[in-house]
Amino acid sequence: MRFIPILLACATLASTFLGGMAAVRFRDRLHFLLGFSSGAVLAVALFDILPEVFALGGPSYMPIAAIGFLAFFGLERYTALHRSREHLHTEKEHETELGTMSAAGLVLHSFLDGVAIGVGFQTSTQIGLLIALGIIAHDLSDGLNTVTVVLAHGNPLKHAVRWLIIDMIAPVLGASLTVFFHLNVAMLPWVLAFFVGSFLYIGASDLLPEAREHDSPWVAVATILGMLSIYFSTLLLRGF
Repeated sequence: MRFIPILLACATLASTFLGGMAAVRFRDRLHFLLGFSSGAVLAVALFDILPEVFALGGPSYMPIAAIGFLAFFGLERYTALHRSREHLHTEKEHETELGTMSAAGLVLHSFLDGVAIGVGFQTSTQIGLLIALGIIAHDLSDGLNTVTVVLAHGNPLKHAVRWLIIDMIAPVLGASLTVFFHLNVAMLPWVLAFFVGSFLYIGASDLLPEAREHDSPWVAVATILGMLSIYFSTLLLRGF
């Protein structure tokens, strides 16, 4: 019984892998995947993480969300300025470092998914199972998001695969941590609020503009499908 959170977190390996492999296999349709991914990232922030922040303390944590948004905005501006100074006479370069930082944020979110499974089981078996079911459902898009955000910033495929593997392992590590240690969850709403802001920036100001570079109405459809996939998995998680 003690190791059930780890076993359930291992189930996320498969869904994350499938999402990541879909992004690798269909990377020639990257703008559609970016549209789906942007919708999914925005939905994770709006339908999944933000309600948890409000449940844990409400609007008092919103300044931390703003800090998360501005931190990623500042990182992008710094990277763009640095690149423009190095390549004054070249066209716009992809900010590979921003792709790496975005992937790291998604990996931390996956790690917190694993922590959420473990903490859920520390609360009750029923809550733990509901949380695990929802996380397994939306980890398909986590794998997709991780690969697409790395590739979208000009990183090579091997870097995207490396981040996918890290993202697959992260929930298992998070769940394992809660099995061996009863965590002080007082800092959790602060971390979650920070990533609300960062995910809003990644989705709205980073992934979506990349997707919209291709003039196709199907990008909008893909974005809506990305949001709906997370929305319905979140409804499932919360028991409707």
